[in-house]
Amino acid sequence: MDEKANKKQEKNKEKHDPNIQKINSSKLMWKFRFYGFFKNLRFFEPFLLIMLMDKDIGLSLFEIGLLISIREIFTYIFEIPSGIIADKFGKKRELLICFIFYIISFIFYFFGVDPDLSFPNLIFLVIASIFFGLGESFRSGTHKAMELLWMENENLLEYKTHVYGSTRSYSLLGSALSAILAIFLIIYIPASKWIFLITIIPYILDFILIASYPSYMNDHQPITGGYWNQLKIGFKGVGPTLKSKKIRKAIFSSAIYDAIYKTLKDYIQPIMVIFISIFLIQFGKDGTDIETRNIYISVSLGGLYCIFYLISSLSSKNAFKVKKLFHHAKTAMDILFDLFALILLLGAIFMWIESPIVIILLYLLIYVFENFRRPLAVDYMGEVIPKEERATILSIESQFKSIFVFIFAPLFGFIADLSIAWLFLILAIGMVIINHVFLTGRPHSEEK
Repeated sequence: MDEKANKKQEKNKEKHDPNIQKINSSKLMWKFRFYGFFKNLRFFEPFLLIMLMDKDIGLSLFEIGLLISIREIFTYIFEIPSGIIADKFGKKRELLICFIFYIISFIFYFFGVDPDLSFPNLIFLVIASIFFGLGESFRSGTHKAMELLWMENENLLEYKTHVYGSTRSYSLLGSALSAILAIFLIIYIPASKWIFLITIIPYILDFILIASYPSYMNDHQPITGGYWNQLKIGFKGVGPTLKSKKIRKAIFSSAIYDAIYKTLKDYIQPIMVIFISIFLIQFGKDGTDIETRNIYISVSLGGLYCIFYLISSLSSKNAFKVKKLFHHAKTAMDILFDLFALILLLGAIFMWIESPIVIILLYLLIYVFENFRRPLAVDYMGEVIPKEERATILSIESQFKSIFVFIFAPLFGFIADLSIAWLFLILAIGMVIINHVFLTGRPHSEEK
């Protein structure tokens, strides 16, 4: 009873905390939330792998992995320069540019998934991947740095996890709504390719929203000696910062975990296609026409993604409770890394025994843990990274993530074309080794 009473008292304290109330009612905070909400209205996401693997396009998971690698190459190449551009020329200005790149990318995806295209689809898909990678590199780290700037101005830095958890929860609500709307869009639009052009609409709204951010959000430092000189200085400044063991562990722990998640998160699509096909055969509907089968797949995937994102939204919003449970963000990050490996091990076992319900529940946990962990990782990096280098170092973290995705995507795709279960088993073992040999360690035992 005492423990229950303490929790209730703590909850009431948080509820009546004037700073929490200030954060929740801030006009700019609402803009941060809706930025993520609109950004995640990617209506094509629940069906992208299915569209690319469709017999008319005919890509394998290995080839899809190569497209992801191309995207990540461009994210990698422009990651550090984009962080320096944000620090030197203005974060708001850079964020506006990133949405232009995304919109161009969606236009090329529109042509890339057109089965009647006389030009090779792969060329359009490669160009789409390039522009998407540019958009990712210009976006990553920039908006988080803007949120940190606002928190500093308002003396709210100790509420970092609460702020990131709240904004991320709205992003995931956007993903949930996107998944539901995607079901109706994919069923009723004349062809699935049109879903990419429809996705442009929320991205235009986000462009307008970002343009309305206050002018101080275009925070930048005076330029002396020209851009290329500043680029060299920016790169040189990264080396000494990465000598910190705490920063290195934070960056690699976050980047490796997120890269594995990012590469695997949509494998639920081919997994569900396999299980739905088994389901139709078991219930004597193996003769179902292609259109009806596609409706089964669309409704199942859209519904699953909606559930995943709704529950993930709650997870992100309550990430600060996980930090309190383990007393420190880094400790929670280490434990969640091991739990991800455990989920993949169980996933491999239940794929071999063909248990779709358990696979879905395990995939749900993958989404939940990612949305516990990401706010914790940003919190910890914000704690250990010097203020003047935040956008740059956060971009370095995203750059390493791009390197890992660049390596993982075709490799995972190659193994998954043979067996997704074996891929999960190999990853589970590898993650435990990497985490305990290189990444774990309590903050007080780490070097400066």
